[in-house]
Amino acid sequence: MSGRERRTGHAPGAARRAARRQATTQRQPWLRRSAVAAVLLLLIGGAAWWFFGRGDSVALYRFDTLDFHSLAFDPTDPQTLYFGHHQGMKMSRDGGKTWQDTVVRDADVMQLGIAVSDPRHRYLAGHGLFVFSRDGGATWEQPATNLPDYDLHGFAVAPSDPLRLYAFAVGVSGLFTSADGGLTWEQLPLPPGDVAGMLPLAVAPDDPLHVYAGVDDVLTESRDGGKTWQSLPGPGAMIMSLAASITNPGTLYAGTDDGVWVRSADGAWERLPLTPEGVVMAVAVSADEPEQVAVVDQEGYFYRSSDGGRTWGGRGA
Repeated sequence: MSGRERRTGHAPGAARRAARRQATTQRQPWLRRSAVAAVLLLLIGGAAWWFFGRGDSVALYRFDTLDFHSLAFDPTDPQTLYFGHHQGMKMSRDGGKTWQDTVVRDADVMQLGIAVSDPRHRYLAGHGLFVFSRDGGATWEQPATNLPDYDLHGFAVAPSDPLRLYAFAVGVSGLFTSADGGLTWEQLPLPPGDVAGMLPLAVAPDDPLHVYAGVDDVLTESRDGGKTWQSLPGPGAMIMSLAASITNPGTLYAGTDDGVWVRSADGAWERLPLTPEGVVMAVAVSADEPEQVAVVDQEGYFYRSSDGGRTWGGRGA
């Protein structure tokens, strides 16, 4: 059900949002548990380590979820990654070779955000979902906010400011920013172009007001926190996801409908040799080790590179 369909009805907006938050909490008991009981990283089950040879690249894993939306490295450990999908979140502690379910279930985790400057601050966002943690994921809270729509198809946290957030709410086709970790929000103008069902976002590592957004095959940029935008050359393919290098300001990775691309600090784009060619749904780059890059493609294959995307997979990844 779309965000627009969810907003139909006769209840006032505030009442609808309150009812939605209550329903979300009721079906997601991990939001209400104590710090002792609600350990997000409680692992359930396990998985075998398989290699999937595909073209010149080697996939380390294949997800069996129905969709493939978000991917993030843990800033405290490049061997720890998180993967979000419509039914929850998975976690890997061995660089993506094996993955386990976490207690985050019945939650549409389209977007993952972990503050690099203070990893205690973590965020999950998606269809009808916006929750945050201030203790590294041990406990989670769903705040009462003035955000008019919780169908978030774009989200980013500033690496240098754990409380500066950007979110695209598709139901109202609006871009919003928060300076207090999601408690209050301010609406921003949309970037130029045809912004429709998604808006991939990334924030520069050295400036919380320097924001990037992917609009179709164009990269847009704001240097004043989203108040004004300018269009920049894009990769020439539809941008599905963005990730900013933390240690190399100006370097961006983009998952697109034509593979994965990297933009250097001088603005030049290069297509990385991930084969077979296809749609890359999610991309992530390690905060501590900038050559560590990971992607998930439209078929659920997970690839990892240890050389900035020149080669993918294998035991050296």
